[in-house]
Formats: sequence, C-alpha cells, structure tokens
Amino acid sequence: MTGTPVNNGAAPERGGFWNLWLGLGTLIFAAVSVMVWFPQDIGSGFLKKSLTGQTVPGDAFFPILLMALMVPLGVILVFTHFRARSGSGGEQVGDIGLQNLAFLLRAITLVGLGLLAMNWTGPALVWCTNAIGLTELSGYRAVSGTFPFDVSGFFVGGTFLTCGFIHTTRHTLRPRDVLIAAVSTAVLILLFDVLLTNVQLPPNADF
Repeated sequence: MTGTPVNNGAAPERGGFWNLWLGLGTLIFAAVSVMVWFPQDIGSGFLKKSLTGQTVPGDAFFPILLMALMVPLGVILVFTHFRARSGSGGEQVGDIGLQNLAFLLRAITLVGLGLLAMNWTGPALVWCTNAIGLTELSGYRAVSGTFPFDVSGFFVGGTFLTCGFIHTTRHTLRPRDVLIAAVSTAVLILLFDVLLTNVQLPPNADF
C-alpha cells in the first residue's frame, strides 16, 4: 500500500496575523500613551520633588513603568510572527475557539484568586498571631505599615499568581518554579517597598 509521505517536521499552518497585529498594537499603544496620553492627563512626571526635597516617584512613574514592560512583549510578538513565517515552527495561530476562551477563563480566575490572596493574607496573619498570643492587634489596619504584615499579602498573592501562570504555560509546576516565583516576588517587594519608601504595595493603599 502506498500513500503520501507525512512530513512530521513541517511547521504548522497559520491562518492569520494575530501575533503581528497584537505586537504592533501594543507598541503603538505604548508610544501614544507615553508621548500623548500621559503628558496631558497625568499631573507630575516620572519623578518629582517631595515637600521635604526628596526625589520620589511621580504620578507617571508606574504608568510609564508598565508601558516599558509592554514594549518588550510587543517586540517579541512581532519577532515571533516573522520567525514563524520563515518556517522555523511555532504554534498555530489565526483561529479563536473554545480552547482560547477556556484559557481566558482560567487566566481571569487565576488573577481573581491572586487578588483575593493579596487582600486576605494580611488580615489572616493578624488573626493567627492574635490567636496564638503573639500580638493583641485590633485589626490589619493597625499594622498595615509594619513588616511582615504589610508585605504578606503581596508576597503570597504575587507568588501564587506567578506559580499559576508558570503552570498554565508549562503544564507542570516544579519546586524550583515555586522558588523562582517566591524570589521574584521578594525582589519586587525589595524594589517597591524598601527602596521606594513612599510606595504602598497592594492592598495596603485600600486600608
């Protein structure tokens, strides 16, 4: 019996330009935000002087930082599009189906659970320390600026989110992945809570 040979090494067919348009859209959005939107809508710049003369993050600090993180993502998407079209392989793109919607639902659920962890960890830690007699606190508000209570929610929630997206991407979660997630979250805490003393990590600004 004869038949057409199957080339298992061939790159999958691609039905659209999702990576290209999403990447270009991300880059255009970042450029318009930094050059047009932020200067007209945000009162202070990237850095500003406080009343005591200290240089502190301005109102545009975190929006510009967010755009700076989006630019590499846009570049990677554009590069991925042209690299895939050159025949180097890659996942099939162009069709939106139930798998895409299921992924979106998982991502929304994961983010929601991570935000709940950020909000509940601090109060839960206060309750535990009160229950075992280490503290006699009236509530989380009383220690929302005191270590380790102030960073507990961000650490647990951030580590949970990072582990969740690692598992979503790799379909497995190793102890090393959990360690990397915890260390990455700790670095963010060091950067934004220790080095930038006037920045409140979530959810502390809500208390």
